[in-house]
Amino acid sequence: MSTRRSFLKTALVGGAAAPTAALAKSGSSAKQFKVDRRVLGRTGAEVSILGLGLGSAFTKPYTNDREAGEKLLNIALDHGVNYWDTSRGYGASEEMIAPVLRKRRKEVFLVSKSEGRDYDSLMRDFEKSLKTMGVDKLDVFHMWNIRPKDNLDQMERGAFKAVLELKEQGVIENYGVTGHSGAQLLIDAVQRFDPDVLLTVFPCTRDDQGRYEDELLPLARERDMGVIAMKTVRRARNADLVGSDLIRYALSLEGVHSTIVGLDTLGHLNENMAMATNFEPLSKTRMAQLHDEAVVALKDIPTPWEQPGYKDGQLA
Repeated sequence: MSTRRSFLKTALVGGAAAPTAALAKSGSSAKQFKVDRRVLGRTGAEVSILGLGLGSAFTKPYTNDREAGEKLLNIALDHGVNYWDTSRGYGASEEMIAPVLRKRRKEVFLVSKSEGRDYDSLMRDFEKSLKTMGVDKLDVFHMWNIRPKDNLDQMERGAFKAVLELKEQGVIENYGVTGHSGAQLLIDAVQRFDPDVLLTVFPCTRDDQGRYEDELLPLARERDMGVIAMKTVRRARNADLVGSDLIRYALSLEGVHSTIVGLDTLGHLNENMAMATNFEPLSKTRMAQLHDEAVVALKDIPTPWEQPGYKDGQLA
């Protein structure tokens, strides 16, 4: 972890209600400070370029301190961070965000996921998600974590049929696909299912020989899909790299609309919100430099989601 990130984590995590000096303008309140937004492709929705990853980075520290977790969620929402990413597979995540949703649902662009591959299992997950969060619809519902073992023909007859029905019924606004098992698999899924939204990995190490950026992303742009980046900082948590720079890399890619980051501490949230306000993309030269730096810094750190037993949603 870089000196800058260590300082921020130490200095800011204690002040749960007050914006940092980097965030607060003289005389302004939290609600006057807003992160940038982009239109999420053909969904037409305006979403914060910084999204909340509500997997284990959020659930682990706050499962036994729900009040502190709710404070973080409210601070993020006060600053315009409206893209919230949860899942049936993220343990208590949906339950933990429900109290805030009951009061502020209209302010949230709400996303959940199901790993169900057949019609019935995806429908069951969807119904449980609505009940657990106390909502009547979702802005995006993903067919989650597509892997090489999945049969896309069977998914087309099962999970895909289900999301189409849910969208036709108006209980989901959009459907999507997610995954991090190689660009080609997602290219096949995009061509098969034509999702409204795509969630996948865009770390500055340019995974899969750059095919996520060079082949998958242009396909998504061509179809005017909403694109959400993930795993931008996951592998680099113990490396001497600045986390907000890694997030900026993904947000500087043409066609990426938002990046979800695990909501773990107020310090990291504040640092990332500052980066995402009046956002300045990295130059092509700096992106290339950051790529080279990351490749060296991470050469001895394995990619977590490529390891046996990895469960998606761990420190997203």
